[in-house]
Amino acid sequence: MRARLTVMFVATAVFAVACGPGQDATTPSSTTAAQSTTGPQAERVAFAYSYEPGDHHDYAFALDQNLQMTVVAEGDESLLGADPFEDIYVTTTVSGTVAYDIAEGPEPGTRQISISGVFDELDIAGTIDGEPIDKSMVEEGTVPDLVEVPDLTIVIDERGRLVSIDGENAPEDLPFFGDPFSELGDFTTGGLGGHFGPAFPDEPLAVGDTWSTTESEEMEELGTAMSITSTYEVTGMAKQGGHDVAVIEFTTETSEVVLDLGEMFQQLFDAFGELGSELSDETTDTAVETPKITFLITVAPSSANGTVWFDQAAGVVKKYAQDTTTTISMLMDFSDAEAVVRTAVTMDLDMALTAELLEGPSA
Repeated sequence: MRARLTVMFVATAVFAVACGPGQDATTPSSTTAAQSTTGPQAERVAFAYSYEPGDHHDYAFALDQNLQMTVVAEGDESLLGADPFEDIYVTTTVSGTVAYDIAEGPEPGTRQISISGVFDELDIAGTIDGEPIDKSMVEEGTVPDLVEVPDLTIVIDERGRLVSIDGENAPEDLPFFGDPFSELGDFTTGGLGGHFGPAFPDEPLAVGDTWSTTESEEMEELGTAMSITSTYEVTGMAKQGGHDVAVIEFTTETSEVVLDLGEMFQQLFDAFGELGSELSDETTDTAVETPKITFLITVAPSSANGTVWFDQAAGVVKKYAQDTTTTISMLMDFSDAEAVVRTAVTMDLDMALTAELLEGPSA
């Protein structure tokens, strides 16, 4: 049961990251820009990224995660195990550097960014049913490692709008690509595996201006839908690392998402059952029975807020900060002729990410 709970935990934790914010570089389905409230004296300028082929940018980052998970499991003890987890609290701190290597994009006005990372420090603390945990539990798989070193290549235009990811055109159904499990590896980066800056509108901006992006998707094959709305405001000017920067504050709201994955897993188990029957002794009438499965994930409406410090003259993000809160609940039932097991999981995940430019043409 411990192994099963670990798999379930990873699935829901990864999906939480997927549903959370940090999708600023995605192509919005709609964008609106408001006029400045600071009066006619406000000077509007176009916000754009100025990456040049051959540029190299290093960002120092720190990512803090707080995870509280409760598990209620009942049913056949032979399937549950002698000592299933009930309460897990984990705090994780990861620090290191994320590198951007810039090259020409495939189309005029685009740039290719190869994103890689190095993790210098990983600290884990917490308890499992009151017992302290340590780093060895990550290596053993007892405590899932939610953060992976980023390794991907994106293409953006000069406004920061996403064009492609690892050579694949950015589809209209971002951020899930029509399948929430198709890009799990990318989602475990904790917000590190993407472009830190927002996608800017085409219109020039001044202090007091706001704009918003809305991403929505109907996932008919999974019987669900979701939307993400991000709102940005240029709140003022400041100094960052000796440079004049525009301060941009943002909030992101993600709608509730309900995924009924029971049918998908049922088909998987049925396929294994059919394979087992074919491999069984043909002289017997013994059939391989597959369990009936319920697997329901509910991601509650989530929110994030953060700040971007953008150097307009250099066309780069000097600093980025984001706080995210997500709650996920999951219900999984396994039942066959001999046993029934029900597992209900509730998980609260808080994340705080900061990244600051260390090295680059304008650092």
